[in-house]
Amino acid sequence: MGGNLLVFEPDLLFSSRIESEASRSGLKVKVMVTEDELQRALQKSVPKALLVNLDALAGLDQSLAGPLRGRCKLIGYYSHADSKIASQALASGFGMVIPRRTFMGKLNEIFADISSS
Repeated sequence: MGGNLLVFEPDLLFSSRIESEASRSGLKVKVMVTEDELQRALQKSVPKALLVNLDALAGLDQSLAGPLRGRCKLIGYYSHADSKIASQALASGFGMVIPRRTFMGKLNEIFADISSS
């Protein structure tokens, strides 16, 4: 899946919005709905970018972002202003961590950046 976009989002309705926007930006996207699926996909190949619903992860540590740091864009979003989850994600290696509402508003900008890199 190298060169593509990987999304970890258990909410299929929300992930379909992300998929639609990615498709309009010319990006291929694959959605993972469980942490096991996500881990298996990341073991197979490194995506161009990984978008993660931080609220859906059981625990955020170096095991997810650490091996990907510098190899792909790591973008996390969360449902409300939880500074603890945002701080943990940034400390673990995510380059961008933003509230879910802001994430949706910046999606076109995020995808343009991913497409151009």
